[in-house]
Amino acid sequence: MVRSVLSAEDAAWIAHDDALRARAAVLAAKTGRDADDLYRTLKNLERTPGERLALGLRHARLHPKFR
Repeated sequence: MVRSVLSAEDAAWIAHDDALRARAAVLAAKTGRDADDLYRTLKNLERTPGERLALGLRHARLHPKFR
């Protein structure tokens, strides 16, 4: 059995990510929406507007329709 030792920062990130996934699952059950879509939305709400804009521009540039 191989054990990996996580740093406190990694463990905190995992706990936070698990909490977001659980919240997305609850919201999905209440609204009938896809839990993964809600998870991505919750993650995006943690980003600054500049980060969201940069991601959107990068994804649009990589989209085959715009090449």
